[in-house]
Amino acid sequence: MASLRNVAAPYWAEFIGSLLLTLVGLGATAQSLVAPANTPALSSSLAWGSAVTLGIWVSEHVSGGHINPAITLVRALFSDFSLAKVPGYLAAQTLGAFSGALLVWLNFASDLGALKPTHGLHPATHAFITANDTWSGLVNEITASFIFVLAVFAISDQTSNAKNIAPLALGVAFAAASLALSSPLQLALNPARDFGPRVFAALVYGFDVFADHSFYFWVPIVGPIAGAVLGAFVYEWLVRRDAEYQHSLEDA
Repeated sequence: MASLRNVAAPYWAEFIGSLLLTLVGLGATAQSLVAPANTPALSSSLAWGSAVTLGIWVSEHVSGGHINPAITLVRALFSDFSLAKVPGYLAAQTLGAFSGALLVWLNFASDLGALKPTHGLHPATHAFITANDTWSGLVNEITASFIFVLAVFAISDQTSNAKNIAPLALGVAFAAASLALSSPLQLALNPARDFGPRVFAALVYGFDVFADHSFYFWVPIVGPIAGAVLGAFVYEWLVRRDAEYQHSLEDA
């Protein structure tokens, strides 16, 4: 019988991987707010891409390196990932993202507190949450997540030459999707990356973070999941099946 430690290991891996993801990514975002000049979108996108690489590297060999509820859900739908593990993975990812936000706040609390509120939300909240116009944000989240998850399935395919450098390749894919479609301040591609830090920001700066931009908080949850489902479907039912058919013709 597996020990409790062995059973809990994948969930701890998802927690730690998600913590590192948000610690590095949100840390870069916080620096862009407190620095004399805002960090360019390229730097922010590269920081988040690096955060994805680090989070996956740490957790991949134990849990599969999902560190993203949208990835967990599509793995359960389109791969052989156990449905019984889904709730635990989602909880671990969200708690990890919350903890990453806490560590960022502990490191930047004085600088973030020095930002001058004008009207509406405290400006420090933007170190933790995404915001955009609802319709534009939803389209961006779906499109970027479609691109990213298509890359996830392609890179992790057993026939792919990129699977040996999957964490690095996925970090590049994340940075590319983020840079192409929006600023990392406006794009999540990961429900836990926004929701966990948003809950933390609500506890520190007020629950108006959920009403901000016409209750925008649902967009970084629904958008990435919808885009992930589309990306996984296209790869599994169109790209992969066509590739298998072509290989069968070549073998014949």
